[in-house]
Amino acid sequence: MPTEIHVPRPVVPTGSRPREPMSLIHRLPRPICYVMAGGGAHGCVQWGLLQALAETDIAPDSLVGTSAGSLTCSILGEDPLSALSRLSYVWSQLDLEVLVGDSWLAMLTAATKRSRSLADNASEKETLEQILVARDFSELRVPTAAVATDLATGKATALDSGELIPALLASSAIPGMLPPVTIQGRQYVDGLASANLPARLAVERGAKSIIVLDTGSREPAPISTSPTKVVARVNSILNAAQRRAQLAYASSRVPVLALPTPQNLGAALDFRGTMTAAGAAYEMGRQFLFDLSRERSRSTLRAGLYARGQRYEQDPELSQFLRAVREGEAK
Repeated sequence: MPTEIHVPRPVVPTGSRPREPMSLIHRLPRPICYVMAGGGAHGCVQWGLLQALAETDIAPDSLVGTSAGSLTCSILGEDPLSALSRLSYVWSQLDLEVLVGDSWLAMLTAATKRSRSLADNASEKETLEQILVARDFSELRVPTAAVATDLATGKATALDSGELIPALLASSAIPGMLPPVTIQGRQYVDGLASANLPARLAVERGAKSIIVLDTGSREPAPISTSPTKVVARVNSILNAAQRRAQLAYASSRVPVLALPTPQNLGAALDFRGTMTAAGAAYEMGRQFLFDLSRERSRSTLRAGLYARGQRYEQDPELSQFLRAVREGEAK
């Protein structure tokens, strides 16, 4: 039998008039910042969420992203009108071999050599140069920042001026796998080490509303005595704590729309399920935005975390900021 495919259903409007974009921008204080998390192959989720946002009247005033999110931000910032089409071509071609090239084979033996990383970033640099026309942040139409971690201080740094490609390489320099990147005399690694979901930076940079485009999640590694599984579980715990802190800081100060994302995705470097994950994110994000647009209140949103309640109701750090968006009839 042929493999089943899933295509999101259209929204069929009542009456004969064409469907209008969902009206939400009047409820969001400006400036509005899209905050995009890192997540490797899970970055495809942001493509789906952007498709949902394209069915609203919201447009970002600025963009802040980490790792895979910094690439999505750059594509959107370079040309907002063509971004969704371009992202479709990116995610239909992107895989680990495209990112690391022949150095993928060298990973098998790199651990026995004196090397700064398992792979070099030459293939990733070439890929970024093929995807993007812009070479400097000043060429982007929407103000954009790529978040990387200063290797000396451990602080999250928003790279938003000068050369674009080195900043993206720094933002996605997975420690141990890809080499640190030197920019103006300082070494940087992947922003996941300091602010994988850089909501705090967005507030500090002046955002009055934040829309979070996360990258989904997978089940934490099981408790085990295996060294690799222990490391994986510790990383998961640290990432979750960092994410909560970022959302708590931002939600206490500005309205934060945390778009829902699919759960139980594959490994962060497994690109085989990108279309499925993007489609699920689009449907979830579209329904969330529809439900928010149908709320009776038309007033400007206050500071808080606007999200699906089930994920945050039991979270002691975030429940105090939660303004649950109830799920209505599927659209």
